[in-house]
Amino acid sequence: MPEKNKDYDKEALDILKSFVDELNETDIRDGEYPKYASADLKYTAKLQGKRLSGKNADIRYHYITDPAPHANAIKLDKDTRYVTRFPFYIMESTTEYAVEGKVEKRDSFTKTMFANVIWLVDQKKDESYCCPNCGAVSSVRELLTGCPYCKTRFMMSDLYPSITNYYDRKTKEGIYTSVLPFALLGILLVTGIYGFMNYDLLKAVFTSDDMTQKIIQGAILAVCAVGGFLSGYILKILANILYVLLYTIFYLPGMIRLVKTKRKLPEFMRGFEKNFTLDHFVGKLIYLIRMMVYSDSYENCAVYCGEPAENQCRDIIDMTYFGFINAKNYYIENDYAYVDIDVRMYNIYCKGHRVKRKAEDYNMLIYKSVHAETDYGFSIHKIECKNCGSSFDAAREKFCPFCKSGYNLPDYDWVVKEFRKK
Repeated sequence: MPEKNKDYDKEALDILKSFVDELNETDIRDGEYPKYASADLKYTAKLQGKRLSGKNADIRYHYITDPAPHANAIKLDKDTRYVTRFPFYIMESTTEYAVEGKVEKRDSFTKTMFANVIWLVDQKKDESYCCPNCGAVSSVRELLTGCPYCKTRFMMSDLYPSITNYYDRKTKEGIYTSVLPFALLGILLVTGIYGFMNYDLLKAVFTSDDMTQKIIQGAILAVCAVGGFLSGYILKILANILYVLLYTIFYLPGMIRLVKTKRKLPEFMRGFEKNFTLDHFVGKLIYLIRMMVYSDSYENCAVYCGEPAENQCRDIIDMTYFGFINAKNYYIENDYAYVDIDVRMYNIYCKGHRVKRKAEDYNMLIYKSVHAETDYGFSIHKIECKNCGSSFDAAREKFCPFCKSGYNLPDYDWVVKEFRKK
């Protein structure tokens, strides 16, 4: 059970702030990533870095976390062996996408940064794991100070708590980019209409010596300008109402499917995985998508166990979770659990010097053994080759680097059987 005296909300906000501050200094091309990122996020960031380098592109983040932005943390899923919190910050930000050193796309506005922060209750650091270097079995606690057999030391930042996924959304615009254009449009429309309808009168008045009429018409034009300015606010309100209406109509089906998925999928999953947490599962989905998108070849992609296919997403250099998932079907067949699910992502495409953003849906059929036990220690899986006994990371490498034997990863974790962009 969660620790009673632990303030998970505050710690989640502290973790997110640390993550964002480090993200500002991150150079993804060099394989860097904030320390609180899960091992899955860090690994796919390395693949993303290779994609960026291959296109001579770069991503630069600048989030302003001081002074302290508006922030909060909420609880979405029930606590099991995992405790999850959903912290968010509202802050000013700028993201630049550059190609060959030239900024081709810049987003500068107020954003809300969201994240999934996960703790593992009573994480057992005495559980046994294979040393990634020599294959010897040691406890996690021993590996924290180095393998007692080969003396290799390891970075253990993939222990919980960690951020399994994050994304940001445009929150609001400043007055100069939102209200002012409508206000200026209102001034031009109202004064323009009055001037057009009274052109002859205005021409006669302002070319005459009658100061009284000039003052009267000047006052009328000033009133028209004020009325036009105020009408800009009304126009903006109407535009917002229309936007919300269209947004609701467009996304309502997705919201309904998301609510259904959040209610039904955990019921199915907890039939064979009692500590299932939806937030943790969403992190796994995003990891699988990023692996499929950023992998150069599916032939050597450890998480892909489907028919031979070519990667059709080679121009994507960045992607973030949109917030919508839809589990269309889920079932158990021959002791394997299958989930057919849609996930919506925001993608940044880079083709030549052209950089553009696009919201897209991905469909995946994923599966794993119902007897697979969730790994409650590392989020990296160091597994022993069944053929030669060597230890290698079967979640990252499809074939043993020593004897080239394959490994049946679905017996241990989720893998992708089918993948397509809708």
